[in-house]
Amino acid sequence: MALRELKRGLAVCALVIAVSGRAVALSPAKPDAEKPESPNVVQRLLETPYLTDAERADIRVRHGIWTAADLQDVTRRARAAIIRGSWDDPALSDAKADPLDRAEAMDMQGKPAEALQILTTLEGKGVTLRALRLTAAAQFERGEKDAAIKTLAQLEQRVMKDRQNSAWELVEGVRGLQLKSEIEGPAKGAQDFQSMMSMLARAREQLDRLCWTAPFAEALLLADKDNRSEAAEALEQALELNPSAAGAYYLLGQMSVDSFNFQQAEKIVGKLRELAGPLDKGESEPAGTHEAGEPVAPYADMLAARLRIRQRDPQGAVEALKPTLARFPAQIEARAIEAAAIASTFDLAATDEALARIDKLSPGTPIGYLAVGKALAEQRQYADGARYLEEATRRAPKLAEAWIELGLLEVQAARDDRALAALEKAEGLDPFNVRAANSLKLMREVGSFSRIESDHFIVRYKPGVDLALAREMPPILERIYARVTGDKPGGIRYPLKGKTVIELMPDHQWFSVRITGMPQVHTMAAATGPLIAMEAPRLGEKNTVGAYDWARVVQHEFTHTVTLARTSNRLPHWFTEASAVYLEDAPRDWSTMLILARAYETDTLFDLDGINIAFTRPKKPTDRSQAYGQGAWMYEYIVTRYGPEAPLKLMDRYAAGDREPEAFQTVLGVSREQFLTEFKQWAGEQLTAWGMRPKAGEPELRDLIDQWRTKLGEGHDEDLPTLEVVEGWLREHPGHADLLESAVRLRLEKSGGKPTPDMIEVLESYSASRPGDPSPHKLLVTLYLDEASPAHDPAKAITHLEFLDAREQNSASFAVQLARLYAAEQKWDQAWSKALRACTVAPYEAANREFAATVAIKRKDFDAAKWQLETLKILEPDRPIHAQRLKALEDLRVKAK
Repeated sequence: MALRELKRGLAVCALVIAVSGRAVALSPAKPDAEKPESPNVVQRLLETPYLTDAERADIRVRHGIWTAADLQDVTRRARAAIIRGSWDDPALSDAKADPLDRAEAMDMQGKPAEALQILTTLEGKGVTLRALRLTAAAQFERGEKDAAIKTLAQLEQRVMKDRQNSAWELVEGVRGLQLKSEIEGPAKGAQDFQSMMSMLARAREQLDRLCWTAPFAEALLLADKDNRSEAAEALEQALELNPSAAGAYYLLGQMSVDSFNFQQAEKIVGKLRELAGPLDKGESEPAGTHEAGEPVAPYADMLAARLRIRQRDPQGAVEALKPTLARFPAQIEARAIEAAAIASTFDLAATDEALARIDKLSPGTPIGYLAVGKALAEQRQYADGARYLEEATRRAPKLAEAWIELGLLEVQAARDDRALAALEKAEGLDPFNVRAANSLKLMREVGSFSRIESDHFIVRYKPGVDLALAREMPPILERIYARVTGDKPGGIRYPLKGKTVIELMPDHQWFSVRITGMPQVHTMAAATGPLIAMEAPRLGEKNTVGAYDWARVVQHEFTHTVTLARTSNRLPHWFTEASAVYLEDAPRDWSTMLILARAYETDTLFDLDGINIAFTRPKKPTDRSQAYGQGAWMYEYIVTRYGPEAPLKLMDRYAAGDREPEAFQTVLGVSREQFLTEFKQWAGEQLTAWGMRPKAGEPELRDLIDQWRTKLGEGHDEDLPTLEVVEGWLREHPGHADLLESAVRLRLEKSGGKPTPDMIEVLESYSASRPGDPSPHKLLVTLYLDEASPAHDPAKAITHLEFLDAREQNSASFAVQLARLYAAEQKWDQAWSKALRACTVAPYEAANREFAATVAIKRKDFDAAKWQLETLKILEPDRPIHAQRLKALEDLRVKAK
């Protein structure tokens, strides 16, 4: 099999699968009535009157819209089998089939010797460019590199000297040139890629506009360069011209996996199975079936395995590959994916055995080492991952992808010098790779960053306005370090050996490139282990998140850094996120409480397998949020029930290689099932304390409503209780959270949505009965700060603003309000505390800095005031007033002395 085909899916493409704004159709060809409509342009060709029936059948097969009658011919059925990914269809074993289709099937099955045996029988005009490409691929797979190079030289000579008049043959020539470039390296650098793209454009635009293999070959080339948008367009064109092209779907599926579009990837797995399956219900099973009697679908199995690895389910990946490997035990790509799955279980001895099996099949191939290195890098196993990727570069020094993956690993590991060296090597081999170019540009840019060091951190930032935040980070980071690595409940109790790098990226694009090599990531901070990258918390043309509580976010990410160091990242996914959420030391969000209460009441809390799946394969929009919330809830339960040492002991068991059932039994003394049963009992008590379930002796609101409707008699089944009815129930059940919520809602309806002074008592009662709901606090703040209201009393708003501020992550507005209220009462210490919080959440807001300086002066803290005024000079260097204020401050300091 050609090297590019073998490792086609190993490049990260990060493609959003809504191609050109509309989803790619997933309908395969079916015989007769079940087949999809022909592409319009192909249909027009089929309607051409001079075509014979045989020619029309050939066209239908070529474009994946065959009929059952078309496939009665062995040659056409074999061609269709290659297109739909059914590599061992009986027709491919028939001597009447095209020998090139038979040879390609042997190659795809991992039988290069058999492929060569067929190809060597070809003579004269039978030795086409396709035949040469297949010959070179088979030779290379057998470890016969020199022979492959010689064959490809012959192919290159024919492509360059003989003007090709067949689009389909020219495409084969380009694919052969791509293989040559991967084996030997690009002979003319960037010109090689441009030349291949020009040939494909000629095939598509001048020779045959219906040649679907031309845009497919373009997609392969572009995906290899991580050029997502143009690869998407090319794939769309290919699938429009051939809706049964399994290879195109397979590439699309790999892009889905790499972009975390798991739902789309699952659909494509199903589509690939359908394509490779029986052509009609009455058809006898083809030769290649596994024990369950299902036809083998290698593309589907390999894509499913890639998907499971990305979802941190390596055992599931191994299982997914079993049908294909049972039928095609020498299939190199499947074996490489298997090795990557084994590596993801951290069993490196078994990984090396898997790689040795690949070497026996294809001596010296880099594909297994490339797959393993990439998988380990994704698992944050940087030292081991680098070792395997370095071996891939040794085996294939001209293969740009190996250098790219090695460089990106080093980027994640914050080993910038090594990253720069690998990426520069990759650039020399492949100057068109978007991801490598992005990362190389980043490395060069980061080299110009300034740095500030503290005991445990290195803060790197782009000179300019980001100094305003960067210089304030070290003391906050050191407090985070003490909490996360310390021994207070929830602390990981694991001091790090080296310093953690915090990179303050100036905008979202550079943050995304630092994390993935591509400019789109939907978050604002991420830890890769020894490095935490964060987007500057400000608004701007290239900034997407605006202000955010960066200290809380970094505390979450730094927890990942510490648990990674303590356990080598060998933790269940839910446990990793649970420890980080728990250590945010922040109140639980109301939205999370609602999700958890709903899951409890509907008996849809995840079990300990389902919660891991929910992170990567959510079935509902709320699944990921529930997984985060429930994980932290279970972590809190472990600390509460078993003590703060218990999570740490679990981490150590995971690090030692224990699986979760053994770790729970050893540390907690219970099975996972018993743990979940006892957790649910505790969770119910928690919900009662949160006011999300009735207390003992309290009726359900729905029961009260049903009883009331029954008393009213017939015709009142849809009636809703009035405010008077609800208040009557409250007199019988004071403190009932659901009744208090209903009373608040009904009063607001009565007052046009605005809170009124007579609501204060019910709002305060509701707030006490359901302490997590922010709505009564917001309504009370509105009342107490309304100067036109008889209830106007700013001092009473403070308690409620404190509640809201403690839960606010994306705005400094509550902190600013609190600072001004405290200042009005001349409580300068409290005002200073809130002014500082406003400057932390929104550090680039000049107004926050000015007010903080004012408060500092009122506190006679002239050093703090100077700091804020100096920060204003950094933020607004073109405003001379800040220098004037600094001079005035010095005069004030002298006068005070």
